[in-house]
Amino acid sequence: MKKLLILVAAVAVTLVGCKKELTFENYDSKIDVIASGVAPADIEAWENEVDSDFAAVLEALGNDGDLEVLEAFDAKYGTSMAETGARYAEARAARSGSSSSSSSSYPAMQNMPFNKDGAVYVSGGTDDLIGTVVDWVSPKTLPGSYYHAAVLDLDKYDPYNENVYCLETAISKGAGYESAYNWRTKVNAAVLNPKYTLTKSKLDSAQAYMDYYCDMDNTNMEYGFFKNTVNIFNVVTKADTYTWYCTKVVWWVYNLYGWDIDSNDNRIDWTTSGLYTIVKDYYYVRYFYSSSKRKAAINDYMNSAKKNIVLAEEIMFSPYFTKVFENIREY
Repeated sequence: MKKLLILVAAVAVTLVGCKKELTFENYDSKIDVIASGVAPADIEAWENEVDSDFAAVLEALGNDGDLEVLEAFDAKYGTSMAETGARYAEARAARSGSSSSSSSSYPAMQNMPFNKDGAVYVSGGTDDLIGTVVDWVSPKTLPGSYYHAAVLDLDKYDPYNENVYCLETAISKGAGYESAYNWRTKVNAAVLNPKYTLTKSKLDSAQAYMDYYCDMDNTNMEYGFFKNTVNIFNVVTKADTYTWYCTKVVWWVYNLYGWDIDSNDNRIDWTTSGLYTIVKDYYYVRYFYSSSKRKAAINDYMNSAKKNIVLAEEIMFSPYFTKVFENIREY
């Protein structure tokens, strides 16, 4: 395990240090080499070339023109990165210009409850997220395709003005707030109540701590699962207080309270994640000649990602909550 972690770190340094443009007009196809299954004569040179080409993928991912780079990598190595990249680009285009993960075209869910301090709200479906990276990274195991989340501070909730900020979550600046009305108009949504009686003073203290980061005027932070935009080899740790995403905010509230709500549940199918597809293809090409190296590298990366990333579905499966409401309007 230690050796694999060192390898991943070394690859990350290599990828950051290399910049190479892939084009359809200028590539040396490696498909036949990979199909042979025979290790190249110079393994180090092979892996360096793959790393250099993958650096171009990481640099482009999440930006306009990323599909061309993904398609060029596919053309050279016979992978299928462009397929998952197309879903990412489509989601990005659909949400471009959005400044909040709020309203959809669906009518408000009038029966959604806002009556339990510390209740966790999760949502899914299209047109329902600030950062397309979250949608891309998150597996979709449950029918609601959940990936977004927030935690209710009931003391801030105003039943006479549901546009008031009362839910701690993440927005484009990093940690932030959403309103009850934002949540009533989600595409798909569920509400999870704490299964055990909470000590109000402890919960208030945890929520107050997160208020500092959620404060709309506090912009000294960034949004995302990864440091340096979409560098998949630099997953944000839970302890990091500069880079935020929605489910991490929820995790922080409850971690401060004393509960670790990241279930890491084995029922979650990570193979449905766009992140898994990219990682799988990269390691397949790098270690095409050794199934054991490939499997070990993929498993090590995904285990590390599971440890550091908190998913909405992991919170859904957490033993600390009971689902009290759900409305799935889009499958």
